[in-house]
Amino acid sequence: MYIAVEMNNGSVTETSNDVTVSLLASLNNISWVNPTTDVLLAYYRNISGFYASDFPDFPPYFYDFVSDDLPDNTELTLKATKVKVLEYNEDVEIVFQGTNTINASENHPMHLHGYSFYLVGSGFGNFDNVRDPQSYNLVDPPKMTTISVPMKGWAAIRFKASNPGVWLWHCHLDRHLSWGMCFVMIVKDGGTPKTTSMREPPP
Repeated sequence: MYIAVEMNNGSVTETSNDVTVSLLASLNNISWVNPTTDVLLAYYRNISGFYASDFPDFPPYFYDFVSDDLPDNTELTLKATKVKVLEYNEDVEIVFQGTNTINASENHPMHLHGYSFYLVGSGFGNFDNVRDPQSYNLVDPPKMTTISVPMKGWAAIRFKASNPGVWLWHCHLDRHLSWGMCFVMIVKDGGTPKTTSMREPPP
């Protein structure tokens, strides 16, 4: 997966004296919307209509993510509740790409619930999927639960999806989380009792 980490402009409110633009934040141009029934309960009880299972593996389009002169159409985002579904024991690699949309590049501390993962690489500028993986640390990468996506840079992580459940990925800057910089990963149960750990949601 290649995930663009973005700040965005949201709704515009005009009055006779002022124009107010609300801020949003997004991952791959999806700004998270909390559903009326939480994803864990909906998934566990197989209730449809509260989320879509099509969180994108890539941004909707590619551009110079770290440019200081980005076009206005990079500022817009889609508000939705989309999750990524993973098979049990699937090998996962995610590259988080920092962006400079609305001139708001920031070091984003990205955190995953339910897992530790390996930080195999990071750098500045746009990630190059041919050159940059050659510099990955695959010998002794640090094992972490939170990584900082560098300002105008990228960070690559790897993990094995061996903990079934419904897990939140989010920026640890609370304001960015509240603006939508998060998404949910659903890891399916394995095929044996020992690899099935999905528990009933609390009442």
